Amino acid sequence: MEQTKFPLDTKLLDKIIVDYEVNLEQIGIRELKRMVDFLAEQYHVNFLHFEFGIPGIPADRLGPEEEIRVLSNNKNLPSTYPPFDGIPRLKNAAVNFVKAFLNINVKPSNCIPTVGAMHGGFIAQAIAGRRYKKANTILYLDPGFPVNKQQAKFLGLKNASIDLYNNRGTKLINKLEKKLATGKIGAVMWSNPNNPTWLCLKESELEMIGKLLTKYDAIGLEDAAYFGMDFRFDYGVPGEPPFQPTIANYTDNYIIIISSSKMFSYAGQRIAVSVVSPKLADKKYANLKKYFNTKQFGHAFVHGGIYPTTAGVPQSPQHALAALFEACCKGEYNYLNRVRTYGKRAQKAKEIFLSNGFELLYDKDMKEPIADGFYFTIKRHGLTGGQLLHTMLLFGMSGIPMRPTGTKREGVRICVSLVPQEQYGELERRVKALDKYLKTK
Repeated sequence: MEQTKFPLDTKLLDKIIVDYEVNLEQIGIRELKRMVDFLAEQYHVNFLHFEFGIPGIPADRLGPEEEIRVLSNNKNLPSTYPPFDGIPRLKNAAVNFVKAFLNINVKPSNCIPTVGAMHGGFIAQAIAGRRYKKANTILYLDPGFPVNKQQAKFLGLKNASIDLYNNRGTKLINKLEKKLATGKIGAVMWSNPNNPTWLCLKESELEMIGKLLTKYDAIGLEDAAYFGMDFRFDYGVPGEPPFQPTIANYTDNYIIIISSSKMFSYAGQRIAVSVVSPKLADKKYANLKKYFNTKQFGHAFVHGGIYPTTAGVPQSPQHALAALFEACCKGEYNYLNRVRTYGKRAQKAKEIFLSNGFELLYDKDMKEPIADGFYFTIKRHGLTGGQLLHTMLLFGMSGIPMRPTGTKREGVRICVSLVPQEQYGELERRVKALDKYLKTK
């Protein structure tokens, strides 16, 4: 990587920000990625991309080779519509996978493929927020993935928030019960580990949340995009504890959204599975009839959600995900061994930032240090998230401001996936230069 002189030209950056009509305090991931790519051309510099939460390691060949195999062996597959509720092979593989790694029992009918976790979250919120006329609000444990709120807005649903960092344990449960007691909350949504902070809900918290979901008949939407990636524990041995913590152990009101994007680096094929609780799938709600032509929750998910949005999921990615699930369950493929590199990258990147005047915005997971994983968050005294991002851009680095994630705390999310450790020497050079620059401001 070239030894560019930093900081870059401030006037050019400010002009491009105006031309792109963006607000760095609120800028979205794809907006920023587009602008950073343009900045790289204008400045003739390679940016260190900490903004885009996409896999930074290639997919294992098992998935693509399985797609090629099934397409080669079944010439009619591309001309055949997939079943709305998914191919039997993937549904059966998902049953075995959640038993092996979550230790929960579901049926094939409860495992529904979607076009990525975003699709699953969209349908889950649409149904959970329409079971009761009054309960049309999705409650997010924030900070969280901003696009989920955009989905709720698109659906005409309301949203509410609880700050997860400042409310853990009994404080979280007390706040949650006050919200649920209003009768306005259709679902509670969170990711575990959390995007963007990498906080991880404890079993004790999940147990209390589960009891409240049952008491107030709200749905727990558990985004497991980073399945098993709390690297403080080894969740990678099929059928043996420890198992990935899940709300499914504590309530029958749950949907678990399992994505292939991060755990299998299969983001480009847009394939995920939503696991709907067996008892929830069979429950009937009169208000669903108005929107989905059925009162039954599970039927609404497939025929009221999948059918009018995508009419199913492409079949060859379904076979790929099934093959990956099958190999994991047999102990032939340990996906966690591949993705542990993200934890190592995070550990080293944190050291670089912390040694040069930065602090972790979210530094504790209750009383424990925050785990090393796909994301961490940084702050700089006296700077808003947008201001910190602005200075980072001047030093050829990008990240995401925290405000859009639902927090009032100011800082930037750092995603380590696209910056391999061989670039950390350059990272250290830039962060040192940035620190020196900020000290003179």
